[in-house]
Amino acid sequence: MLNSRYLIALAAGLLFTGTTSAHHSVLHYDGKIEVKISGVVTKARFGFPHSIYRIDVTGEDGVVEEWILSTEDPRDAKRLGFADEIKAIKKGDSITVVGWPHRFNEREIRGHQLHYPDGRIVMMRRGNYIWPKDILRLDRLVMNPENIEGQINDIDASLSDAEQLVLWLDEDDHIARAAYEVSQERPRLIGIDAEFTGVDELLTCHTERDDFTMQLTLADLSAAQRTKLAAGAEYISEYNRVLSRWWEQERSSCG
Repeated sequence: MLNSRYLIALAAGLLFTGTTSAHHSVLHYDGKIEVKISGVVTKARFGFPHSIYRIDVTGEDGVVEEWILSTEDPRDAKRLGFADEIKAIKKGDSITVVGWPHRFNEREIRGHQLHYPDGRIVMMRRGNYIWPKDILRLDRLVMNPENIEGQINDIDASLSDAEQLVLWLDEDDHIARAAYEVSQERPRLIGIDAEFTGVDELLTCHTERDDFTMQLTLADLSAAQRTKLAAGAEYISEYNRVLSRWWEQERSSCG
C-alpha cells in the first residue's frame, strides 16, 4: 500500500508536469528481485517516454492476468543495442520476459531479458538500474522534500537571478538546491551567455523549455558577480548535469 508521503509527492509531480510525459522512476523497480512471465502480447507501443507492452499471462489455474512490460524509449534502446528487437514486438507474439517488479504497481516489470520461442534471448540490461549517488540523492530529496530543510537556505525568490545564483554558490550544495527548486515548481537550468555547461548533448532540448532556464549575461553583471560565477563554474556544470538527467528520466524526455 502506498504511504501518504509518496502519494503527496506523486500528486505534486503530476500537477507540475502538466502535459509533459511522466516517467516511472527506475527507483520504483526492485532490482533485488527477478520475475519471469510468459504470455501473449495484446498491445505494443514502441515510443516515449517508455516503450510499453501489455502481456496476457495465463496461470496454472487458467486465470488470465494482464502484465505490463516497461522498457527503454527508442533512443535509449538504440544506444543500448536492442531497439530493433523491441520495436519488432507486436500484438499476438508469444514471449517470455524476465524483469524487475514495480514496487507499487502490481503486475508491472521493467524489462531485463526477452526470451523468444525460437530460443533467442535479448539482453535489455546486463545489470540492475543503479543511478549515480548524486542523482539518487536528488531523487530521494524530491520524493521527500521535508528532508531538504536545513541543507540549504530559504532564499528570497524575488531577488534577481544573478543574486540568487550567488547565494546558491555560497550554499555549495547543488543537489539539495536542485531538489528544492523542483519542490517549489521552479526548476531552472543555469545558462551563462547562452551556454549550459554540464547538459549532455542529447538533453539540450531541456534548455529550450519555457520557464526552465536561468539565463545570465556576463556583461550585465557586476565585477563581483562575474568573479563569483567564474569561481563557481564547477557548481553550475554539476547542477545542470544532475537536474537535466533527472528531469529526462522522471518528468519529460527529449525524444
